[in-house]
Amino acid sequence: MEFSIFFRALKLEDAEFINSLRRIEEMENKIGGNKRFVALERETKWVNDLIMNDNPGFIYVAVCEKGSDAIIGYASITEIDYRNGRCYWGGIKLLPEKAGKGYGFQAALLLLKYVFEELRMERCAAEGLEEHTVGLKLMEKAGFKKEGLMRKHIYKNGEYKNNWLLSILKEEYEVLKKKYEI
Repeated sequence: MEFSIFFRALKLEDAEFINSLRRIEEMENKIGGNKRFVALERETKWVNDLIMNDNPGFIYVAVCEKGSDAIIGYASITEIDYRNGRCYWGGIKLLPEKAGKGYGFQAALLLLKYVFEELRMERCAAEGLEEHTVGLKLMEKAGFKKEGLMRKHIYKNGEYKNNWLLSILKEEYEVLKKKYEI
């Protein structure tokens, strides 16, 4: 598979971009977790902490189009447990105008390559709002399997929402790797 994107380390100036994504209400309504209002100064501190705190428990990367260093999104892996070989898919956020170009799927494949080939994980778990069908379809295309529906798991937009629990195992990634020639 020919990739049109690549990952790079976050830069302090990416904080403004990340903060602007947070203000896209339609996007925020589709992801898990509570809506937060974050000042640019706080976002800048958060990005600085990500850059400077060598915490082995999570990884955040900027998503860029090949040929440019400009950020078009970001992705993360969290709750990395090296002892048990498991981690958590933190998600992918891209500019809305980049949707439908295959960048989300490419980012998912690159994240999984990193998870299974660099971090040597055995399992990567994820959650997705039941109503976020586009995100769930992406995760399933990327090899994630639904494990169960967590009922009324997230309080968001004034009501409790159901979340799917999904995961992908290393041997499932190996099949995906061959299929897409990652």
